Amino acid sequence: MLGAMLYVHAGKGHYIPAKALTDAMERAGYQTCLLDMFGVLKAPFWQWYCKHEWRFMLHHPRLERFYHRLLDSHFIASVLRALSVRLHTNRDFISWYEQTKPDFILCTNFLGGSVIASIAKRANLKVPIFVYAADVFNNPKAGYCKTIDRLFIPTGLGVRNLLSQGYTEEQVRLSPFPLQTSIQQMEKLSKSEARKLLGLEDRFTLLLNLGGEGIGSNALLKQLIKHKLAWQVAVVGNISEATKKRFHALASHLPGMSMHTPGFVSNIGHYMLACDVQAGKAGANALMESLSLGRPFLINELLHAARDTQTFFQEYQVGWVIRRPKQQMLTLKAFAEDETKQQSIDCNLKTLPLQFDSDQFVNLLLNEVNSLAD
Repeated sequence: MLGAMLYVHAGKGHYIPAKALTDAMERAGYQTCLLDMFGVLKAPFWQWYCKHEWRFMLHHPRLERFYHRLLDSHFIASVLRALSVRLHTNRDFISWYEQTKPDFILCTNFLGGSVIASIAKRANLKVPIFVYAADVFNNPKAGYCKTIDRLFIPTGLGVRNLLSQGYTEEQVRLSPFPLQTSIQQMEKLSKSEARKLLGLEDRFTLLLNLGGEGIGSNALLKQLIKHKLAWQVAVVGNISEATKKRFHALASHLPGMSMHTPGFVSNIGHYMLACDVQAGKAGANALMESLSLGRPFLINELLHAARDTQTFFQEYQVGWVIRRPKQQMLTLKAFAEDETKQQSIDCNLKTLPLQFDSDQFVNLLLNEVNSLAD
C-alpha cells in the first residue's frame, strides 16, 4: 500500500503531523510519499505565498484574526473549488496521480478539501481523499468540500464543530493526535530526571515556546522581571542568535533568574517534561504535545484557527488563554504558589478524553481505506 501525505508549508503545523504519520506508516511496513501540496500542483507562487503570508501574520496577530476570519467562509471554499478544477493545477495533479497511483491521499491542510478533493472527485479518480484537521478544534470553512471521503480530528469539540459546518457523521472521524516520532518513542522521564538530562536546575520552570517560525513576544518575561519572579525560563523555537541575546539581556536585570535559550531542538519532548508550564502562541502541535506529556499551557496569542481552544480550556481546566502580559504573569504566579491548584490541573490532564498516538492513527486510517474499498 502506498499512502501520499500532502502538507502546506505554512509554518510547521501541517508538516509535523504529515511527517509523524509518514513515520508511523513506515514503521507499520507500508510505503509513503511526503510532499508539499503546492509542489504537486506545480504552483510555486502559492507555495511562496502561504509560507510568507503566515510569517507576516504571526508578527501581526490582531490583523491575522481579522483577515483570516474574513476569508474563513463557505463562499471562499466555493471559489477555491471552482478555480482548482479550471486552472493548470487540475491537469498537473491528475498527471502526478497517474504517475504515482497512491492508494490514498491524506492532506494535513484544510485546502486538501477545497482543492485536492474537488479535483479528484471531478476527475473521478478512484482514490480516497482524506483531510486531517491540524487545528484540532476546528477546520476552516474555506476548506469545505462535501465530497471529502473522511475528515479526521482528534477532539470531541472538533467533531461537533465539523458537523455544524455541514459534514456528515459518515465523513467525520474522531482520531488520535499524531505525535511526532521523537515524542511518541521517547522515555517518559520525571521533571527532575528531564532537568538533569538537559542541565537545568530543579526548580519552577517556564517553557516559552516561540514555535517553528521563532516568532513571539518577550512581554511575559518583562512582567516576570518587573515583579521579581526569578524563575527558570527556557526559550525554544527557531530563534535567531540576536533573539537569544535579547532574552539573556533581559534576564540579567533580575538576579536569580535562570535563562536558557536552546532555540530549535530535536528533543522538544524533554523540555516539555522538564517544565512546570508551557507558554506561547496557540500552535496546535505544541499545545497537544504539552497536554500529552501532562503539562498545562498558557496561550498568549490566540490565532483565528485556534479560537476554540478557549472553549476547550474552560471545559477541561488544563490551561489558560490570556492576552495581557500582566494577567499572564499573575495567573502563572498563582499557579506556581498554589500546590493544590497544580494537583488539580495535573488530575485534569490525566483524565482528558484524548488519545495521543500516531501508530493508532495509522490503524484507523488503514481501516477507513479498507472500508471504502469494500
